[in-house]
Amino acid sequence: MRKGKRFFKTFVLAAAFCAMSAVPCTSHASAVDVPRAASDNTFATASRINMGDTLNGSITETKDYNNYQFQLDSAGCISLNMTAYMKNYCIRIYETDGTEIWYTDENYWNETVGYRRDEYNIYLEKGTYYIQINGYAYRTYQKSTGEYTCRTSFTSSGVTNREDDNSFADANNIAIGDKIVGQISVNDDFDTYKFTLSQVGCVKLDMTSYMQYYCIKLFNSDGEEIWYTSENEWTSTVGYRSDSYDLYLEKGTYYMQINGYDWGTYYKSTGKYVCNTSFTGSGVSFDGDDNDFKTAKQISWNKKYIGQISENDDFDNYIFSVPKDQTIAIDITSYMRYYCIRIFDSDGKEIWETDDNEWNSNVGYRKDSQNIVLSAGKYYMQINGYAWGKSYKSTGKYVFSVSSLSQANCNHDYSSKWVDATYFEKGYRLYTCEKCGKKYKDDYVAKRQLDQGSISSWYSSGGKGKIYLRWYTISDASGYQIRYCKKKSMKSGVKVMTVKGQRKYKKTISKLSRRKRYYVQVRAYKKSGKKTVYGKWSQKYMLKTK
Repeated sequence: MRKGKRFFKTFVLAAAFCAMSAVPCTSHASAVDVPRAASDNTFATASRINMGDTLNGSITETKDYNNYQFQLDSAGCISLNMTAYMKNYCIRIYETDGTEIWYTDENYWNETVGYRRDEYNIYLEKGTYYIQINGYAYRTYQKSTGEYTCRTSFTSSGVTNREDDNSFADANNIAIGDKIVGQISVNDDFDTYKFTLSQVGCVKLDMTSYMQYYCIKLFNSDGEEIWYTSENEWTSTVGYRSDSYDLYLEKGTYYMQINGYDWGTYYKSTGKYVCNTSFTGSGVSFDGDDNDFKTAKQISWNKKYIGQISENDDFDNYIFSVPKDQTIAIDITSYMRYYCIRIFDSDGKEIWETDDNEWNSNVGYRKDSQNIVLSAGKYYMQINGYAWGKSYKSTGKYVFSVSSLSQANCNHDYSSKWVDATYFEKGYRLYTCEKCGKKYKDDYVAKRQLDQGSISSWYSSGGKGKIYLRWYTISDASGYQIRYCKKKSMKSGVKVMTVKGQRKYKKTISKLSRRKRYYVQVRAYKKSGKKTVYGKWSQKYMLKTK
């Protein structure tokens, strides 16, 4: 991955990078002071250094450049801590063929203190490089002179990929389940990986990027892009970003490309990334091409089937037969954000569809029973993940079955009627499904109550060992109950008699003790078959026999 491009200052703290890296950091720290060299104006005469050395140098009237050569045994980040006592300084990094891969210039000092300090973290691939320090301000072609001190250090990224891997032909072979540690460098644009899936399922990518931006692109074996994510900017306060992606894919060979480009601004980021991969098979009932009716899969009644809409698969087509005119039920559980079902007749004419069926995001799925009236014959069913109103494609797994309509799989179309309350049952609204006949009740109201009994004091009186009792009749009553007792509390010695008939309104109670007080109550009752309900007892009324 060697491409010469110019990139401006990268302010990523090496200490923060080490702290967040999942791979132990290694660095050279020889702490050797490299003295000023008399003749290092060219690459051929460049001073050889190790990362960890401190570079002490000067730009004079007769000396324009100081060149240093260093070698990296692995990909990682070099850190340059520069203190320049020049009005302006410039640092440039070259590869061995003289290609400039990074620079910073027009770094003007603080005139008040007479120097300037900066730190640069530059991600490089394994190899040999040249650092050139000079005093030129390229916009004005003005040369500054003076001394500088530059402390160097190196942190390995512990990458698992090999270079060069900028193309599909040079892609790194990986197995899903591997942990990928990579780096996008100033002299490296892309990291490419190749993997093969032996079955249909979901590839999970857990990505942690220490670049300001990152982009992941997925290609099929023909080099066609089938998925991408870009403009993923880090959280600057922590210096990284973590994301998780579920990619539903058909079986086959794929290429994954990781880069640091923010496509919206065409800005390239550099840095380390860690990507953990895993795979979950979907256990689909059929695999292979089924995107058209010619390749539709035969399905049977009352059997569950599993399918998947993938990044590289738009439609699943099935064929089934209906033995007689009837309403059928398609029971589906979809783990896609949206799903759509379309039914076609044997001539390929669409006769029914349902779309924009969005999942419950809290649980990550949606369950439905779709009911369709069909005549006897052969039909095609197409399932896809499109929300047609939004032109948005969902991917994921789904489970479905086709069967005859029953109360269990009917999606129910209810009509209702009101049933009045009686003295024996509550009132309610009765709902009846017009498709399958299922019924249920709702909106209950209380049972009707008989009016409280009431004794007519004007016409009630006592006689010789008798009581002449009259009461007011109550509509809907089947008859009346009378109870009487010598004790006002009516806790013992109570006698009860029944008078049948709603229109009855009087009763003589005989064979009572003479010259005694009797307390009397009356209430209505309602009878239906073996059921009987009662109204409330009237107020107690006292009558005295003679």
